[in-house]
Amino acid sequence: MEKKVFSDFEKMELLSKLELKQLEEKDFQKAMEILDNELGKERVRNSSFLFDKFKKFPGFFIGIFLDKELVGVVCGFPREDYLLISEIAVDSRFSRRGFGRMLVERFGKVARLNNYKEINVGARDNSVDFYVSLGYKPFLLVQFKEKDYIPKDFKNLNIIKSDKKSVEIKIEKADIKILKELRKKYPKASFQYIFTKNVNTG
Repeated sequence: MEKKVFSDFEKMELLSKLELKQLEEKDFQKAMEILDNELGKERVRNSSFLFDKFKKFPGFFIGIFLDKELVGVVCGFPREDYLLISEIAVDSRFSRRGFGRMLVERFGKVARLNNYKEINVGARDNSVDFYVSLGYKPFLLVQFKEKDYIPKDFKNLNIIKSDKKSVEIKIEKADIKILKELRKKYPKASFQYIFTKNVNTG
């Protein structure tokens, strides 16, 4: 996939050089600016937290560079028995060019090289179709304050696991309409699709 995208850009003479590589420390601030600009309030983890992770796991911080300018980034780190994509963003000037797909695919290659079997990522509502197109499978994560958890509310759902603050629910497909209905029905809970992929199966 990456080779085809590179080839298409070369044919259109839209770039002199497109490169995917691990971020260096000098690139970190620019990467955080891209996350701030593109994700805004939807950004999940702050720069300080990510810098700590970057120092420990630099291989999971990957940038896409256009003519040596950083224009997109994916950040991740290990969690228990899987690898998490924490944040991903592409400068909106370069949207709809396949850069996000290239970043996620490169992240998958790095995961395989580091012997991780599974990648998980929490999807914003407008990213659901993106992860589906990349072969990621969804489950529904419901989070709440312990005092607001009422087990009978979820008894008709296919629960994978649960504790006093969250429930993971098996689903066949991600549907934003259903997500919105659940948010309306349970306003005290947070609903999000989590996508997962076994990197050994592509």
